[in-house]
Amino acid sequence: MRDGGSTARVSWYALADERLLARTIRELHYEALLEPQPRSGGADGGARYAVEVGAGVRYVFAARRSAWGDLHVVPGSVERQLEGEARPRPRPRAAGFLLDAREALGLRPMVLGTLLEEVSATLVADAEQCQRLAMGAAALSQLSGVDLEQHLDGHPKLVGSRGRLGFGLDDLRAYAPEFSPELRPWWVAARGEGVLATLPPGHERAQLLLRTLGEAEYARLQLAAAAAGVDPERDVILPVHPWQWERFVQVQYAGQLDGGQLLPLGIFGEPYRPRMSIRSLSHAVRPDAPDLKLSLSIMNTSCYRGLGAAHVAQGGVLSRAVAEVVERDDVLLAAGTVVLRDLAGVHCPLLTQREAMGPYRYRELLAAVWRQSAGSRIEPGVQEVPAAALYQRDLSGDPLVRHWVERSGLGPEAWLVALLERTVVPLYHLLCAYGLGVIAHGQNVSVLLREGRPVGMLLRDFHGDVRLVDRAWPEQAGLPEAVTTADARRPPVEELVHDLYTGHFVSVMRFVAPALEDGLGIGERRVYALVMETVRRYMQAHPELAERFAAAALDRPHMERVCLNRARFRIGYGDLDTRPRPDLGPPTINPLAGSAGARTDGTR
Repeated sequence: MRDGGSTARVSWYALADERLLARTIRELHYEALLEPQPRSGGADGGARYAVEVGAGVRYVFAARRSAWGDLHVVPGSVERQLEGEARPRPRPRAAGFLLDAREALGLRPMVLGTLLEEVSATLVADAEQCQRLAMGAAALSQLSGVDLEQHLDGHPKLVGSRGRLGFGLDDLRAYAPEFSPELRPWWVAARGEGVLATLPPGHERAQLLLRTLGEAEYARLQLAAAAAGVDPERDVILPVHPWQWERFVQVQYAGQLDGGQLLPLGIFGEPYRPRMSIRSLSHAVRPDAPDLKLSLSIMNTSCYRGLGAAHVAQGGVLSRAVAEVVERDDVLLAAGTVVLRDLAGVHCPLLTQREAMGPYRYRELLAAVWRQSAGSRIEPGVQEVPAAALYQRDLSGDPLVRHWVERSGLGPEAWLVALLERTVVPLYHLLCAYGLGVIAHGQNVSVLLREGRPVGMLLRDFHGDVRLVDRAWPEQAGLPEAVTTADARRPPVEELVHDLYTGHFVSVMRFVAPALEDGLGIGERRVYALVMETVRRYMQAHPELAERFAAAALDRPHMERVCLNRARFRIGYGDLDTRPRPDLGPPTINPLAGSAGARTDGTR
């Protein structure tokens, strides 16, 4: 590994391994797969815990218990102890922990082997990222949008958070965000059976390509398309991720390339840069150019990252529906809520695999979505901060959020309330006023800051992350029929509240709260008390929604525990005909239920 700039050589890999091991123990405890037990305090006065993993092996570490009942494990504090030995073994590794705990976790050999592959890939990427975190929280907090995303940790809830199965080291360097690469898409034209396009007509379609490519590159593409015999009235042109073109499209679509249903055009356009989700790209030169989301058939986190036909067909409809709600609603406008619409999409099926109806990944090999960029919607001087950055820390443990609060001139609690008024309140309002449940996790939500002060929220990427309540509410008048008649996407509001709870409170606030405690001195329980105080002020201002607030109460004593690692350990890595769904663990305690004041359903 490269020298970190100090007199002592830094092993970025070992540092990444310490951080991954701490996160692994924390998340497997949260998912109720492990149950550490308290021990006497450590030499530093901190709490110590131990977890027995079998065969006389235990892991001992420093941690503090969170408001959720799980443990914040201190990176670098974990020791591996064998029964009967007086001294701990040398520095434990994340892979070694999984090997030791395989029986306790129910890991079959075939699952364990691929999980270890994910862990190895994650560590290589995390080691690169650790070098970037060495610049410190103060400097990191000045970054915005894709620049900031390329410095952030991976998925906080998954062991193999940067698994990217299918990528080699050269691929990581060329396409993974933490390496800050720039890439230029391949372009193809598609025609014939099964091609699905949600493109604007004629002149608008040309304008979309022009905004994507820039004038000179658009002119080059037009010449190449004419030379290939592309009919602009019949055929559709779409970008392809260069890795996808090399690894899958040229080989799997060889028959359609030979038959003329797919026409290769070449590499065009100015450079793009990958965002956290890796298949989403932002323009490296023109921030107002559309973002691209491209099929990328690597397994990363929970599934293969292709794009299905439903994604292309529904993404634009859903994003327009939510955008139209926001644009006519005073609460959402006052909160500064901004929806990034899907502008267009193309899905080109692999005809043989479509007929076979086999694994879902073969039905998602070639597709593209154009989306409004943050740069096209936010004002000068406004900083785009992905929700995942709200809990990001540098290598010394200093949270970025501390610097935004200090820059804002607000007190810590006033800043947090401003954040909640622009994130939690509009998300809860969408749920209770319109029956729209948005799964607002760290990648599809960004907070807008002006001089460190929260002034709004960006929402993006709605396919699969928006659901509708199970009955027609008057406020839904005007929503597209494609949204209101999608029965499979219409759970009761009592269940829909879990999209907000699991997607935002568990996946974002569970990690933000300890960062606020460590960096600003707001205790975790005070954080959740402020959440409920802010929500109740909103509720009091809208008594007409009282019945819906009662049905969608946020402060029930227990909530469902949605578990991603449990699901992976159970189903393994084999092919599936549909995307996998999370498992449910035992119900989790709800820290929102312990806040002072009346419950949201009106009881004490």
